[in-house]
Amino acid sequence: MLAAVAQILVGSSVAVLAALRDYPFYLGQGLRYGGAMLVLAIVLRMIPKLDVAAGSDSSSNRRLTLRDYGRLLAMSLTGMVGFNLFALAAERRADPALVGVIVGGAPIVLAVVGPLLARRVPSVRIVFAAVVVTAGVVLAQGIGGGSLSGVLLSIGALAGETAFALLSVQLVRRIGAMRVSTYACAAAVVLCALGTVVTGEMRMPTTEEWLALAWLAWGATALAYVCWFGSLGLLGPERFGLFTGLVPFSAVGITALIGTGTPTWGHVLGALVVGSGIVLGLWDKSARQLTPAGRK
Repeated sequence: MLAAVAQILVGSSVAVLAALRDYPFYLGQGLRYGGAMLVLAIVLRMIPKLDVAAGSDSSSNRRLTLRDYGRLLAMSLTGMVGFNLFALAAERRADPALVGVIVGGAPIVLAVVGPLLARRVPSVRIVFAAVVVTAGVVLAQGIGGGSLSGVLLSIGALAGETAFALLSVQLVRRIGAMRVSTYACAAAVVLCALGTVVTGEMRMPTTEEWLALAWLAWGATALAYVCWFGSLGLLGPERFGLFTGLVPFSAVGITALIGTGTPTWGHVLGALVVGSGIVLGLWDKSARQLTPAGRK
């Protein structure tokens, strides 16, 4: 449930990003992550034990090391600021459908790379489920076209998304989803502040832009990240990656809800394929092999 909610919230950001199309990138992202960091810090201060329910080990040492700080910086550089920069640049040089399909290959990358980094053999079942999920995304979005630079930028966005998940696994299990979310947002604020200084692009948001930034900060970032990291710590990167296939369908559903998009039968069929891939990836035969004594 945490993984599904996280991807639905991430997909909802697509519906409001149009309102920020003309707003300075680094300043907008800085306000987004700054607002999310503030909310997360307040909640964590008020309910310090909340992280135990989000996948952390309450008995572990939560003090950050120099390696942890480096990992948080890498997470914000690749999966937060970097991903958005690559995705935005890719959509200017390639069909959005092509960008979505390439980034939609994240389940396959996580299903293969995640176990290899942990020195395990990838699960054939989960890899096949990831292929099914990616096929569902392709069915819904089509292939599209674009230049070589658009394809390379899309691959950069894919690398950023997968690096974000893989870099955070051990950190989430040690210090918890709430703290990882808060610290990652803080690191992203620093990077965005540097980008704003370098570009010199600054102006006050309009009312519509403030509303878009508020949702991105509180819904599509603060709440989404807690669900994202919480589910990642509980499921592991391979099974968690299957749920990234829900993002395009969440985006389509929410744009239809607010009247800015219309779902097609391709989206419906693609969603069914993605759903079947997720079920296949989560299916555990050992659950059917319990003895009567184990059904307490």
